[in-house]
Amino acid sequence: MAILVHLPSFMATPITAALREAAPDIPVWNGRENAPADEVEALLAWGLRPGVVPAFPKLRLVCAAAAGVDKLLAAPDLPAALPVTRVVDPGQQTGIAHYVLATALRHARALGTYAEQQRRGEWRRHPGRPLSRCRVGVLGLGEIGSAVARTFAAIGFPVAGWSRGGKGLPGVADFTGDDGLAALLAQSDILVCTLPLTPQTHGLLNRRTLSMLPAGAYFINVGRGEHVVEPDLLALLDAGHLAGAALDVFSKEPVEAGDPVWNHPRIEATPHIACDPSYELVAQQCVENLRRARAGQPLLNLVDRAAGY
Repeated sequence: MAILVHLPSFMATPITAALREAAPDIPVWNGRENAPADEVEALLAWGLRPGVVPAFPKLRLVCAAAAGVDKLLAAPDLPAALPVTRVVDPGQQTGIAHYVLATALRHARALGTYAEQQRRGEWRRHPGRPLSRCRVGVLGLGEIGSAVARTFAAIGFPVAGWSRGGKGLPGVADFTGDDGLAALLAQSDILVCTLPLTPQTHGLLNRRTLSMLPAGAYFINVGRGEHVVEPDLLALLDAGHLAGAALDVFSKEPVEAGDPVWNHPRIEATPHIACDPSYELVAQQCVENLRRARAGQPLLNLVDRAAGY
């Protein structure tokens, strides 16, 4: 059996090394051009161009290199019966929660305003924002969204979450369905998107839905850029309905140098760095699932293809 690492080079090199260390008995190929087609049984990838999967007739499974699988499931020639697994990394969940908390606190404590005043040499104090005006709404309560919600709740923020079936997390109010989405948006001073990208969530955050947020709300996106209709977001920022946004994901990555997000005064933009998964854990879970697939055992973190995550 063999594993093919089909990833951008910045990920492929360290993950290939981690795979070889985790399973020295399994051949690992870095790059499609080097892989013998009749030996590859596991494909570790971020996304798949047409023609990749059919090139390997003995493929048993596709392993995602991260928690999100939308780029894999979008492959038009991915067989319906081919298992797809994703990465579940508690360390990444915590890291993303810390990123979200840091950006939220920067907004809530007006640290961006004070940074501008420092550059001007201006001593000016502003009234603090009480927690009652820092109501947090989390869209998506999977592993990452639940970690985000728990992090805010643990330090006293009022927190609500929107999910398909409700999670019952301590200190987190549950909302579901279309009516629940509208209700959560209406009471969220800080909105955090951690949703998986599916046909149902693509473009979910647009002028209509974002306008449901209270005036002066702040938006943080660590889900996918495609959840947001970016021109609508920019229009609501320019109009002053939204106080600002922290964006770590974008509909097109990398973002071009001339894109307005880089210089918009109300946007904090980062290049998809909220937190990467552990490459060692990616390798371990891929190897374990390949061994399980060969033994006919249940796979870890199997993706529900119908749900999209």
